[in-house]
Amino acid sequence: DVYEGAPTPITAYLSVASKAAGFAVIMRIFFTGFGSPEWLRDDWSVLFAVLAAITMTVGNVIAIQQTNIKRLLAYSGVAQAGYLMMGLAAAYSTNDSVSLTPYGEGQSGILFYLAVYALANLGAFIAIIAVSNKINSDEIGDFSGLIKRSPLLTLVLGICLVSLTGMPPTAGFIAKLVVFKAAIDASMLWLVILAVVNSVVAAFYYFKVIRVMFLGETKSEEEVPSSGALQITLAVSTLGVFVLGIYPYLLLKFTDSAGMLLP
Repeated sequence: DVYEGAPTPITAYLSVASKAAGFAVIMRIFFTGFGSPEWLRDDWSVLFAVLAAITMTVGNVIAIQQTNIKRLLAYSGVAQAGYLMMGLAAAYSTNDSVSLTPYGEGQSGILFYLAVYALANLGAFIAIIAVSNKINSDEIGDFSGLIKRSPLLTLVLGICLVSLTGMPPTAGFIAKLVVFKAAIDASMLWLVILAVVNSVVAAFYYFKVIRVMFLGETKSEEEVPSSGALQITLAVSTLGVFVLGIYPYLLLKFTDSAGMLLP
């Protein structure tokens, strides 16, 4: 309701900033405050794994039913938080097969996923802001045939949605790969299988928006303008999504270092 009722710039801020801040606090509290004794960590791992499974499933199932693009991204954001929790579950695992210490891939995966999610989600919302300001609507049906009115905004929004889906060659694919690998190394194959199924479900509603924009009948031939500042921001987001998808080590080396800073 907040996502739908708030101005789109505020929604964009809430979708990224609150999630990043929330997981930063969670990581600091649980890794530092509740990270020992070791037997306690295993209990947190199970808790986060169950929460991840519930969160991604509920978010994706409800997102399918949405006709408002801001509500759709709100519930998809819930599902994305579920994938992030997989990193928390893996980071807390005491499985001996995990070679990186003390938490390794789980922490790094969370940080990398947050950065990639921020890029894609901000890019999507910036494009939505430009379109919504012109058509005065957030309904997915009103984005029909957008490719004929604004090819640039349509392409950027499509690329960002593909990244949120987690498909190559975008950064979203690498982000999910890193988190899934951390969960597999932590012997959580069941959670990874569930996450893959949820990713397929997410692809359904993300590509529903893409299909409407590219294949739908346009309701107006009037061009949707975009300012120079908007175009620069969109270019940065799109470039980041592709560059990190092709060469993720530009960011992974920093997230690896940052993850190890937590005791």
